[in-house]
Amino acid sequence: MVEPRSLAMAPDTWLTDSRVYSLIWLGRWLERAEGISRAVNSAARAVAANNGAGNGAGEVEMDSTKLAEALLPVANVLGISVAESGEPAAEILLRNRLSSALHCLSNARLNATQVAPVELIRAISEAIMELQEVDAATLTSPEGVVNVTDGIAANVANIYEAIEDRWFGRESLTEEEVFHRFVQ
Repeated sequence: MVEPRSLAMAPDTWLTDSRVYSLIWLGRWLERAEGISRAVNSAARAVAANNGAGNGAGEVEMDSTKLAEALLPVANVLGISVAESGEPAAEILLRNRLSSALHCLSNARLNATQVAPVELIRAISEAIMELQEVDAATLTSPEGVVNVTDGIAANVANIYEAIEDRWFGRESLTEEEVFHRFVQ
């Protein structure tokens, strides 16, 4: 059996291909969750800005329709079919098993379990739990979608802060110091 290729500074410190792979995909899943959240947030904010204040009962349903129309391009880019459900924000953020923000965070946590410290795994898990507690009914109004996506953005910022604190710290590091922090 062939030994996995690795980066080694000393015999007891190494970073295998599988750990590098997990680190790369951890970052990619976090970026994707953040990108999805930002796209949905932008669409919801645009609908909210075009509506003005003081909606009546009939206008709430119109807001939901406008929101669905605004989110359709986001869903199309992600390959999510929203025609059946009629709840594009819930599909994009929660339900889709391949492309939702929740799915991306779950995959990020899976990759983090291979390489990350417990603080990072905990931060990702908190973001997942908060997103799982979201009631899909709140995702039918632009304001509800903005609140949820702002929460996702705050959670992703906490995750990035955990990465920064644990792996890099607040001081400038040499390449060798960065390497040593990753292999510990």
